[in-house]
Amino acid sequence: MDLQIIITGNASHKQAAWDRPGIEAIKDELMTISADPRQKAVLLAAMAPHSGDWLSALPIASCGLRIDDDSVRVAVALRLGLGVCVPHSCLVEKP
Repeated sequence: MDLQIIITGNASHKQAAWDRPGIEAIKDELMTISADPRQKAVLLAAMAPHSGDWLSALPIASCGLRIDDDSVRVAVALRLGLGVCVPHSCLVEKP
């Protein structure tokens, strides 16, 4: 993918303005190549406004906002449509 975009005006000094064309191109490509309706639904849900806001929550245990590592792992796997209980084989050889 080769994008030749020039940003001008007030937005030219903002990184988001420079990133947006590439992000949109990748999003369009992903929506085109995902034939499975479930994959499209996962992509659309992940792209929805405020879908990642839970990642910005402060981990305050006294308010019930602390999430343990396993809960984060399961939440991210479900959010991305990945298998939660998939066995892992380490590919790195031990010395």
